[in-house]
Amino acid sequence: VLVLVASLALLLAGCGGGSSTTTPPAPPPPSAYEMALDAINAATTPEDAQAAFDAVKDDVTAAEGEQLQMAVDSRQTALAMMARADTQKMALMDAAGMVDTSDLSTQEAVDDARAAIAGLRQAIADAVDVADTSMYQSMLDNAIAAVDEAQGGIDTATRRTNQMAELSGASMTLQAALAALSGSTPTQAQLDAANAAVSALNAAIAAGADLTDAEKATYVREAANAAAPINTAQMAFNDAEGDAQRKADMEMAAMATKLWGAIGDMPIGGTTGTAAFRGATYDTDGNIEVTIGTATAVDLSEDEDAMVGANRDWEGMKYTASPDGGGKYEATVYGSVPEPTPGLKFGANAGTTGAVIGDGTDPTHTHRHTLTDDRLTLSSPASSDVAGSDFPGLGADTVDLEGGTPMTIGGALMYTKSYTGTYQGVAGTYICSGAAETGTCTITKTDDGFSLTATSASWLFQPTDPNARLMSTPINTYAYYGWWLHEDADGDATVSAFHGYRGTDANVVSDLTSLSGTATYKGGAAGKYAIRSGTTNDSGHFTADAELNAKFSNAAGAAGADTISGTINNFMGADGMSRDWSIELKPSLISSTGVIAPDTAADATATGGTAWTMGGTAGNASGTGRWSGQLHNVATSGIPQDGTGIFHSEYGNTGRMVGGFGVNYEE
Repeated sequence: VLVLVASLALLLAGCGGGSSTTTPPAPPPPSAYEMALDAINAATTPEDAQAAFDAVKDDVTAAEGEQLQMAVDSRQTALAMMARADTQKMALMDAAGMVDTSDLSTQEAVDDARAAIAGLRQAIADAVDVADTSMYQSMLDNAIAAVDEAQGGIDTATRRTNQMAELSGASMTLQAALAALSGSTPTQAQLDAANAAVSALNAAIAAGADLTDAEKATYVREAANAAAPINTAQMAFNDAEGDAQRKADMEMAAMATKLWGAIGDMPIGGTTGTAAFRGATYDTDGNIEVTIGTATAVDLSEDEDAMVGANRDWEGMKYTASPDGGGKYEATVYGSVPEPTPGLKFGANAGTTGAVIGDGTDPTHTHRHTLTDDRLTLSSPASSDVAGSDFPGLGADTVDLEGGTPMTIGGALMYTKSYTGTYQGVAGTYICSGAAETGTCTITKTDDGFSLTATSASWLFQPTDPNARLMSTPINTYAYYGWWLHEDADGDATVSAFHGYRGTDANVVSDLTSLSGTATYKGGAAGKYAIRSGTTNDSGHFTADAELNAKFSNAAGAAGADTISGTINNFMGADGMSRDWSIELKPSLISSTGVIAPDTAADATATGGTAWTMGGTAGNASGTGRWSGQLHNVATSGIPQDGTGIFHSEYGNTGRMVGGFGVNYEE
């Protein structure tokens, strides 16, 4: 027991019992790893963090080295983020300092503030490393609100200024327009301008949404007050228009009456040399020769300045004359001039077949020319073969070789003057050539080309290309139709129509008795008309469509065996507007030589007569109309290819018409 107690006492004493104490042992010093880790985490620069690791990397284990390098990388990343955050904070402060909304009274200040706002907005977007940008976002929101409010005020002021300017301008325009209406009878243009000015002022008033009613009141009254002077001016205009219309109606009635008498009751036909004769045709010079009654024929020459459009593919031309004491003449002619066709090559050495003849005597141009030194000597060439862009206009022009260009021709020195042109459709150069400078050449404009003559000189033509094809252009050989008008010195007028075939090539119809079946011909018509009544007066020239339908019986020339009828419709009046008219060309006889003539022994309403319909209502055509014509240009099939003619028709006691037509065969 004593041993046990003693042992227990000793144990208690060792456990702190009693009054004695024991000092604990000191902690071990930090390891190299721990010291380096603390230094890395406390580093203020990337270099210091790396240096802290480099100082112990040889004193730590490989695993500790990896841990320390990771700590270095982490510290360097944190330091870089803190540096960026500092830069971004500085940018935020600078951008915020640029935003000034203290005075936004001008557009310039607003624009400057908007630019600064854009800078602050961008700085906030760039501050990705700044933890809290709410203060700057609040500044941005407040600045945007202030700028928008200021801009609204400026915009309103600008709109008000613009709206007042529009009102003022519209008011000035209206006052000027009203002033133009006063003092004389206004024109339609002046009335239109005044009405447009009122409309513009009312539009400006309606558009002044930012202006007060008081600001617009003056202009509202001005627009309302403009109605009275405009109405007064309109009444004056209407009165003047009524007078002008009545005057125009009277003039139209007079013209219609005049043309009614000029057309007459049957202005076609008649015997040559009698008082009733009215005739017109081409003469040998290419002029239109008009004969009235027993008077001497008058030549009408082409008016080259007048433009006459084609009528259903027939080319139009105008002819005029103003003989002394004879008043004035005019005629409109339509011709079916055929398209040119190519022939042989121009030069004799340019082909191997075809006749070789001197110069231009073959009207179909199927020959070739013999050239000397690439040139053709011209001997009285047909004027229709000669064209030149350098040639003179109307009249004759003498070419003097004095001072001409020396040129060796045929081995001899010649004096020359040259002109660009075409011969028989081939391009080249015309050369006036003479051995002495005293030689002369003459160029005279004709109806269908140029006449070339020479004295002590000669005309040569040098083709640009001897291989060029000769062109057959029978400009003097074609069917034609038209109308003419003569107004004498006293103002009395005579009108008629004519038709025919210019030239002789291929126009002869010798015998149609072998034909059988039908043929349709289509083309155009033109002439003069007069409508006179108590309510309607109209007169002038017209164009229209024409269609003929022939029936060939193969009856060996039996009388009345071949007939033809037709229609003139789709009229266009003198004012360029359509007319609801139609002329029936009643059946007429065709002779074996293609002559279309009415049966003079028959009533005009039955054979060879005409019937005029207006607006679906036919007029009384009894004894009041005739038509006649001629078929031309027989093809190898034996069918005539062209037809021309003249017609006259009356619509009761109201209308008279005379005209010509030209048609082509339609297969």
